[in-house]
Amino acid sequence: MVGKEDWTDKELEEMKSRNIDFSDIPELTPQFLETLNRVIPRERYKVVPVKKAISIKLDADVLEYYKSKGKGYQTRINRILRKEMLREIAPTYGSEHDKEDEHES
Repeated sequence: MVGKEDWTDKELEEMKSRNIDFSDIPELTPQFLETLNRVIPRERYKVVPVKKAISIKLDADVLEYYKSKGKGYQTRINRILRKEMLREIAPTYGSEHDKEDEHES
């Protein structure tokens, strides 16, 4: 991606001299900016974590609860653990994706 620092002084002057009319573009006020949600393009930046087999001891009732929901209980447990991890390391990321998880269930 080309950034502003990659342009020469001549290129910057040419852009400024184009006299582009920006009058029909609304002002980006702080109030408007507060209404925006950050979007992370998941397809482009999707990270596929490496799965590792481990042995873990869970309370019997916890295990039975997730098993009773059917196939994929280990994936559900992993998703819940990941969500908690993200809440700790990136609070806004974890809260933004709560809505997505609700739609998957």
